[in-house]
Amino acid sequence: MIGRSTLALVLLARIASADEPALEVTPADPPVVAPIVAPVAVPPIVSNAVRAPVVAESEPPAFAVWPTARLELELELFSSARWTRQPGADLTELRLDRGELGARVAITPQAAAELRVESIRSAGEGGALGVDGDSTVVRVKLAQVTGTVDAGPVRLDGALGFVPDPWIRTLEDGYPLRPLSRTGSERLLGWPTADLSAEVRASIGPVRLTLTAGNGEGLRYPERNTGKTTTAVLELVPVHTRMLRLAIAAVGRDGSLGAASVRDRRAGGAATVITPLVRSGVEVVRAWGLADRGDVVGTEVAGWAEVTPISHLDLAARGATLKIMGGRTSTVGGAVAVTPWTAKHGELRVWLAVDRQTTSGTASPLPGSASGDATVAMLVVSATAPFSVPFTAEATP
Repeated sequence: MIGRSTLALVLLARIASADEPALEVTPADPPVVAPIVAPVAVPPIVSNAVRAPVVAESEPPAFAVWPTARLELELELFSSARWTRQPGADLTELRLDRGELGARVAITPQAAAELRVESIRSAGEGGALGVDGDSTVVRVKLAQVTGTVDAGPVRLDGALGFVPDPWIRTLEDGYPLRPLSRTGSERLLGWPTADLSAEVRASIGPVRLTLTAGNGEGLRYPERNTGKTTTAVLELVPVHTRMLRLAIAAVGRDGSLGAASVRDRRAGGAATVITPLVRSGVEVVRAWGLADRGDVVGTEVAGWAEVTPISHLDLAARGATLKIMGGRTSTVGGAVAVTPWTAKHGELRVWLAVDRQTTSGTASPLPGSASGDATVAMLVVSATAPFSVPFTAEATP
């Protein structure tokens, strides 16, 4: 039974399929072949950075710009341990060679007041009688009111009060060896670092002229005669790039000192070369009148050099001589400096130095000058810490 039923179902299915229309079969479309197109050369894309012309960085100004900070503070400390080998008994001592604190407050962006104090031995060099023996005391080093005016390409600066001496300031510009020694003019000629005076300074491009008229007595005495001391310093910076700075300066000074109006005249010149690797300077000054003696005539020559072979390590050498009255006093020395800490807001350096001091001819050309030969070994630590507060919208007048 099951087989006959299955056969009947198959026959019925075939009959039904025979009644459906047959499907039309169309021939397949021929394949479409894309035409071969030769590749087109496309110019390379050049970025705007390459197309743009190269603009050279602007060179720094020849002289320092007028400070624009609302408040500037600076702390400077030089401390040393010394061993001096000299005729007779050797001398070992610990010294505070420099301790200074300065503040500059801007009244407006074009005017400011500055005060700077320093620590000194009260008895002075070579003395024994001072305040409470020979105590270290604090005195005013700078106290001035300053202002500036831009008159087209010329910048005019002025100052009144205890104004820094323009010649010493010029020599110290770029001079890195102050922890070891003062400049030759200050140390050998007794040139004061500041004086009660009025100053006018004009600069245009690479040229600057500074004129001062003051008492001429420096920081030690008030005016002791009716004459005034005039100093003129002319500076020229023919080359000033980020890799090289060459500065040349000339000085002329005419004045008098003391109640006897002892002549105090100077004429000289200096040159400084500064590069990232090597820095050096030289000065030559002819002096008429020294140490309150108008009859003394002398010539001072000094030079220095510093090399940075690797980062944070400096090698330095310096020498200075004063020929006067048939005698000569000279100092020559070398040093190694390490800068373990340096930052935007200051640096700390450690120096190891050796100096050789000699005197020939007249044993003591001037009162207070050293006689005989000596060798000095020094370990010096110097720290400089500046701080500034810029003008704000609320603080600007």
